[in-house]
Amino acid sequence: MIKRRLKYILIRFMRLRGAPGKLALGFAVGACINFFPTFGLGIPVAGLAAGIVFANVPAGLLGDITFKPLFPVFFYFNFLTGSFFWTNPEQDSGIAWDGFLYPGAFNFGDFGRIFFTGALVNSIILGAIIYVTMFFLMEHYRPILLRRLTGGNRRNRICA
Repeated sequence: MIKRRLKYILIRFMRLRGAPGKLALGFAVGACINFFPTFGLGIPVAGLAAGIVFANVPAGLLGDITFKPLFPVFFYFNFLTGSFFWTNPEQDSGIAWDGFLYPGAFNFGDFGRIFFTGALVNSIILGAIIYVTMFFLMEHYRPILLRRLTGGNRRNRICA
């Protein structure tokens, strides 16, 4: 089921019209939105963010949808990365988790600062990796990948 869904999303992405740079940027921006809590507005925010940076909006929507199931993992990595920047190694390294276990242990500002620092750093790193990867795939292997994904039918080739 997951393999089929990923194949469907990849076919949809490869069939999008546009410059490889704009497609890759849109996909990366859409994926990075999942590092931040959007409270159910992730898809519109991804489309809006892709439009703001002049990227391909449908690619941004596909990027958001593709990485949406990984939000809990991204949430966890935000705290790990933020704790790396904001905790003192001589003190307890679990300051980010104290907010979950003991809500009165420290103020909510520390919790938010750790989370959003991690989200910002993680989104920049993942965004760069996704952009470079998708740009390379779109620039060099788009027709080949599309033929392999669709079974090589003549109808399914992209028109250049």
